[in-house]
Amino acid sequence: MAELAPSASADDSTQKQAITVGTRRSILARIQTDIVVNKLKELFPKNEYKIHAMDPLGDRDKVTALPAFNAKSLWTHELEELLLSGELDLIVHSLKGILQLI
Repeated sequence: MAELAPSASADDSTQKQAITVGTRRSILARIQTDIVVNKLKELFPKNEYKIHAMDPLGDRDKVTALPAFNAKSLWTHELEELLLSGELDLIVHSLKGILQLI
């Protein structure tokens, strides 16, 4: 997993890091991800950023009623699995799509 290297480091020979950012393919998700990646580029210009957009189960299955899935995190689970496996370095996702306990 890549670590972000600050732009103002004492050692300018710092090697570029490739940061892979996970997100959904939806228009809103891509806009939000572009905002985050652009800010990261501003703060950490030495790094390279790759966006990994995907259609999680909640986007792919437009037929099954939500209660029938009997699952939580239909829009985040697959991205979270990729994050935990190290294939992604971070995920951009709307808070409205995150399981919340109140």
